[in-house]
Amino acid sequence: MEEEKKLNIFEYSDYREFLRDFNEMKKRVNPSWSFGLWASKLELNSISSITMIINGQRHAGKKIQTSLIKYFQFNSKEAYYFEELVKIAKSSKNDPSLTILMLEQNDDLKTLREENTEQVDLFFNWKAHCIKELTQLSDFEASGNWIEKRTNGLIKNEEANKLLSALLKNGFLETNNINGREMISAVGSIHPTKEVTMDAAKAYHKGLMENSYEAINTDKEKRSLHASTLSLLKEDLPKAKEMIREFQIKFSEEIEQNPADEVYQLNIQFFPLTKSE
Repeated sequence: MEEEKKLNIFEYSDYREFLRDFNEMKKRVNPSWSFGLWASKLELNSISSITMIINGQRHAGKKIQTSLIKYFQFNSKEAYYFEELVKIAKSSKNDPSLTILMLEQNDDLKTLREENTEQVDLFFNWKAHCIKELTQLSDFEASGNWIEKRTNGLIKNEEANKLLSALLKNGFLETNNINGREMISAVGSIHPTKEVTMDAAKAYHKGLMENSYEAINTDKEKRSLHASTLSLLKEDLPKAKEMIREFQIKFSEEIEQNPADEVYQLNIQFFPLTKSE
């Protein structure tokens, strides 16, 4: 028999879809599950309220929203997200494309989804790569609190724990028992597990460049920032890109160590300042 699991509300853009999936999961887990039983647990007078909501005949009013939030034991962020999904559903008049648009335009909800779901592949999450490298430090601890302190707050406690779990689940990290002590180590390189998209790649590099901007405030003895502005022939562009790639590979081969003392990030940006006719 299938085990009951907690659904993640942040993975949904339609609150009704969340309720439908929950209902289907409960029926698979518990053969005696019914709308009547659910209505009773929600302290509703009849089953029509919940059935009409799931069937798209009406929206959840304030009273039943409160009952559902209590029933699912949502925390404050989950409750806020659920209530906003109901508002969006009412405003979009069940138009899926409009629902997604309204969801994406709400910065608060967008941030909540990014913080609480694995929407972005680990391959395009610089923080995932950072945590993987952190496992090679001699003082590494598999703790979100330790990661937050070691990265000076760049990766927060809760997010660090989520990424650790995701890296382990996807096989990019593994646990080993060494001399009676459980240790975590990296397994190969992080590779894409979902469809590679240009938007994901752009978000990844944007995050890296934001780190470069913040690095300006780092002690100059601990960082190296260089830039050149030069003119070139278009025909030499492939050669320039290949030289940069070769340097990146050689640099990593000669400098990277395991075990290590610190985790560094190497960024190289090469882009045009002029526009062709």
